[in-house]
Amino acid sequence: MDLALPEVAAQFAHAADRALAALGGLEVARRAEADPAIRAGALKDTLDALGVLDLDPRADLDSAAMAAELVRVCGRCVVPFPIVGYVMATAGDPTPWALASAPPLRVDHGDLFDRWHICDFDARRTEATPSGRPLASRLAPFTTPLAQTRTEASEGHGSEVALLCTLWASYMLGVAERALELAIAHVKGRVQFGRPLSELQSVRFEIADATVAVDGLREVIRFTLWRVATDGAAAKSDAFAARLAAQDVAQPVLRLAQQLHGAAGLCDEYAISVLVRHFQPALRLPVDSDAMSDILFGALQEGGFSTLFPLRAGDTGVPG
Repeated sequence: MDLALPEVAAQFAHAADRALAALGGLEVARRAEADPAIRAGALKDTLDALGVLDLDPRADLDSAAMAAELVRVCGRCVVPFPIVGYVMATAGDPTPWALASAPPLRVDHGDLFDRWHICDFDARRTEATPSGRPLASRLAPFTTPLAQTRTEASEGHGSEVALLCTLWASYMLGVAERALELAIAHVKGRVQFGRPLSELQSVRFEIADATVAVDGLREVIRFTLWRVATDGAAAKSDAFAARLAAQDVAQPVLRLAQQLHGAAGLCDEYAISVLVRHFQPALRLPVDSDAMSDILFGALQEGGFSTLFPLRAGDTGVPG
């Protein structure tokens, strides 16, 4: 196993970053609230020009890494588009995928497609279509209710749910990276009592802890990608753990970034506020971190767990 990022994935991430920056980067999320049509217009055109539908993350490790890097870059600017579901689609079947749990079924930006493949945490698959308008709330402006159109759920999609969870973890990594960068830039530029906030020891400790957490999450995701690409169906527990780790890292990092911004962190004139607001559906749908912990525990009891570190003789990776 090599945790280094494949060169082709790094190049693809660079191309995606440049394309999204040319479109406006984080400003696209802000603009989408005033003009929702940008999502299915200029933004989708940009993603299609990158060849997203030609990318099959199921094919091999390099393709999975390219997909993960794409969604990470998209997470950095919380693109107002269902990028994880879209990257799971293929040119042969452009229907996007979504993770689901117990009803009601809701998907962020679910209104952009007439049909969805839905996969739950037990690897059962159904299909759904939009059943109403987006919620249009401040923390979930584009979250849309869906209704199942095929109720006969089929099993045997363990690799699909593992890949979906890993890609969502990579998206959350991108969000956490951007939040940390915004926090660092702010404390370096914000002067109080005659010196920058970054010179305060307590601030340095908090930034250091957040940096270690984000770096650690990056390594976990690369390990999980390798597991999913080499043994997808058996890597379900690993993918659940990666998604939970991403939730547990991203949420406090964003909280810290807002706190370090002070009252300005709640103002939409600042990028951190836009980042936090548009990230909420990804953080909480289809389940929050508490429910994800229960799902992971059930999977561990059923199938064990693989880690970056060797286990002791007779240890299955299941908590006692």
